[in-house]
This record gives sequence, structure tokens and C-alpha cells, in this order.
Amino acid sequence: MVERLTKELNTYPRSLRRIAMFIIDNPAEFGMKSIRDCAEATSVSTNTLVRLAQKLGFESYNQLREPFRAALTASASNSNTTQWVNELYDRGGIERVRADTVTSVIGNVTEALRHNEAEDIEQAAEMILSAQSVYLMGTRAPYTLIHYLYYVGRMALPNLIVTPGHANSPVDEILTVEAEDVVLAVSISPFSRETIEACKIAKSRGAKLILMSDSTANSLPLKPDVTLISPITTPRNYKDFVGFDSFVGFFALAEWLMTTLVEKGAPDTKQRIQNFNEYRKETNVFWKS
Repeated sequence: MVERLTKELNTYPRSLRRIAMFIIDNPAEFGMKSIRDCAEATSVSTNTLVRLAQKLGFESYNQLREPFRAALTASASNSNTTQWVNELYDRGGIERVRADTVTSVIGNVTEALRHNEAEDIEQAAEMILSAQSVYLMGTRAPYTLIHYLYYVGRMALPNLIVTPGHANSPVDEILTVEAEDVVLAVSISPFSRETIEACKIAKSRGAKLILMSDSTANSLPLKPDVTLISPITTPRNYKDFVGFDSFVGFFALAEWLMTTLVEKGAPDTKQRIQNFNEYRKETNVFWKS
């Protein structure tokens, strides 16, 4: 279905094209959305969503959504998990929240690891390993992922820099970036203006850019050297439930990237990690019963 939408995209009127682009960029999220939530996300009427469904050969919006929702459930690693999720749906009530959470989390992680190419992860790792300094950049919600990357990555890579630091903006700290540096930025829609402006400055100075985002971000005035994509689906098909963006797919990509960095790093990379862990033991940083 995504392939068909991509192929026919330019033949659709503007309103249908807006929905099609949303489905192409966010198939997992589309599988979770009610018709009202999807209409709000794409700024179209519910009738327009029904019109697209009928154009694609379905009788209703729910029929159009069903294969995407089924794909989320099928992403569960085995039949036992699928059966368990279906049982949760059958119970109804609060168990539906758990079922939707399971399908969205598994779906996000699976989509993130399936649709990003190993060559892109490898290229990103090589860029980071050869960089003079690596700026890890994100504001608001993405800031949590940036700190995770820093906490884990600093064991192997002493040249990591978190931006923004305390009391600064990304633009302030990116002014020191040079052509030999790499910027790894995390930004999801609606995109942070500070993050995008800082990325533009970094690119203008010749630095390489790795962008982690929830869509291809073609509308952004950036030309990343590597783009890594993850859906951010959460259960939003409940009345008066606002929802929040899920970062589990991004954390899965971060683990993939970090593992690749260690595998491709020089022998002293693994030695730094070993030294770090030995120092922790020597200084008794972990509680013992």
C-alpha cells in the first residue's frame, strides 16, 4: 500500500496528497490513529479520509487502516505475543491501553530497525570515529536521547559534546564547530527552530550532519549526510487523550549505532570501555548487599 501511495502521490489533489504523505512517512502511527485523530494530524476532514480509502478500493477508513494495524501486531516477535495482544484487545477497558502500547512499542522498534539501512548506520559510525569533535544536539524531548548517547558513548569516545549545555542554546555552542567535526542532531516534528538553525550553521562551516528524525524531513532546509528515521507512534485513539511521542525506536537506533561504533572502533576504543568499567568497580560506584 505504501508503494502504491508513493507511486500515485503526484496524481492526487492536495488534500489527498497530504494524507498520503502522512501514511508514507508514518505507517505505524497511521495504524494506531482513529479517523478523527488522523484528520486532526493531517488537517483534513474525516470525509476526505474516507474519500482516499474509497479511491484505494476500501469501503471505509477502518478498512484502509486495518492492514497497517495488522502489521503492527504482526511485528510482535512470535505467535504467542500476537495471541496475548489479541486477548488484551478482547478484554477491553484499560487492557486496550496496554495492548495499544505493546503494538506501538514493538512496531516502532521493528520499523526503525527494518527501514534504516545497515550502510547508513555504518557511514554514520565511520563519520563519528573520524571526527575531531562530535556535537550531540537536541532540544526539548530529544534532549533525553542526546544525554543517553552521551552517557553510553563517552566510555568509548571522549570527544563527545552535548549541546545545548547548561544555560546555553544550540546556536551558542555550535559557533565553535569546524569542518573536521560531526553534528548528530535529533529533531522530530514539529521541528525545533533552534535545532534547525544550529544545523544550518554547522553545515555552512563544513561540518558533517547526521539527522535522526521521525520523517524524511524533506521540507527542512538541510542536506544531512546521513538521515536515520524512526516512527514515534503512541496510542492516541482515545477520547481526550493527547498522547506523547514515543522514543523507543530512536533508542533502538542509538543502540545499533553504538554497537557499530564499538565494532568498527580501533582496539583502544574497546580498551577505554574496559578501563571505564574497571574504574567503576575500583571506586565502588555500585551498591552491594
